[in-house]
Amino acid sequence: MFNGTFEDIVAKDDGFLRGPFGSALKKSLFVPKSEDTYKVYEQGVVLEKNSNIGRYYISKDYYENNMIRFTVKPGDFLVSCSGVNYGAIYQLPDKIEPGIINQALLRIRLNNYIVDENYFLYYFRAYIVNVITGGTGDSTIPNFPPMSVVRSVKIQLPSMEVQKKVGKFLRNIEEKINNNNKIINEMEQMAKTIYDYWFLQYEFPNEEGKPYKSSGEKMVYCEEMKKEIPEGWKVGYLKNYIDKDKGGDWGKEFKESNYNERVICLRGADFPSICGQEEVKAPERYILEKNLNKSLENGDLIIEISGGSPSQSTGRICYINSNTLKRFDLPIITSNFCKAISLKNKEYLYWFYIQWLKLYESNIFFKYEGKTTGIKNLLFDMLCTDYKIIEPPENLIKKYNSLVSIYFDNIQKNKKENEELIKLRDYLLPLFMNGQVGFKS
Repeated sequence: MFNGTFEDIVAKDDGFLRGPFGSALKKSLFVPKSEDTYKVYEQGVVLEKNSNIGRYYISKDYYENNMIRFTVKPGDFLVSCSGVNYGAIYQLPDKIEPGIINQALLRIRLNNYIVDENYFLYYFRAYIVNVITGGTGDSTIPNFPPMSVVRSVKIQLPSMEVQKKVGKFLRNIEEKINNNNKIINEMEQMAKTIYDYWFLQYEFPNEEGKPYKSSGEKMVYCEEMKKEIPEGWKVGYLKNYIDKDKGGDWGKEFKESNYNERVICLRGADFPSICGQEEVKAPERYILEKNLNKSLENGDLIIEISGGSPSQSTGRICYINSNTLKRFDLPIITSNFCKAISLKNKEYLYWFYIQWLKLYESNIFFKYEGKTTGIKNLLFDMLCTDYKIIEPPENLIKKYNSLVSIYFDNIQKNKKENEELIKLRDYLLPLFMNGQVGFKS
């Protein structure tokens, strides 16, 4: 058992190092990337857990004369030291660009004779970060405490043998989560790629199973869209596919009067956790029993109709399938900043979802926004009745939906597995750290 301080478990020379003053890394010093430049590692690397993020570089001369002390190397831990995500930690992988930390990061180099790297990562998340960030007051933009406070944090460690076993076990869980996230990303990209190939490039399979357009099949000029489209396709509107919609509900934070039906409430901010890689942080709320008819069902789509920002339009979208519903033990509703829609045909679900997503990513919805009391609102009805789309034949939409449905089902299954792994990791973490759970020799 080791008892000491944080300072005792890091390398003696620059085990802790805050980034240089901001004035030492002014934008005027940045240069285009080349063979002789050094990357400036920013907070985004830590927050996105991606060492490839970065857009700023300094020259070799400036690095060697002024910044060499702030060099990063594989295995270094970087900690975010400012903003709402301060305390986030990330370990640099084996292969990284030569570079330095910026002013918003803390670099930690461990004494590997005392502490195992994997164990430290989880020990930091479970204990150290809470001690460091626990007494910073109520500043709206919190910052790390002085380094003297960080250095003096009390540290207790089990034997190196136990550290290695615990660290390896927890790292294996995290690697499984990361692998699932890669699969999630690849599956959605495949669905998008097939959509582009079939509905934008018109290379869907013809009767012989060959790509339609490049096989010389008939294309006709569409005056309304000012381009050629496959014969038999027509121009229509989003409204043609929507059957009905239901509003959202925010309810109450706690049981109150007749607000006693507990539900999960999905906001626009939760959409990436439903369809993408982020962890679910959707709140539980209490609503009236009569409003349970707003519960989401297999085949529903949720659209954010209020919110956005100057650089992000309203109109984010999220799909609900049967495996989405299995991820939750409670009914799911959406907030009153969103609305849920049901399609006339559930076999159009993923085609409609990807089409809407493409429009959102193309910034089309900025043209269909109004403002009330400073909040942007999507002019949903106007958009659905005004914006022209190219309508493929019904059988092709169904064929696409059938082809990609396995991707979206597996996305949700992987999301559910990740949630179970995260619960297991977070349950075991404090038990490992305080010695309540261990490994047999």
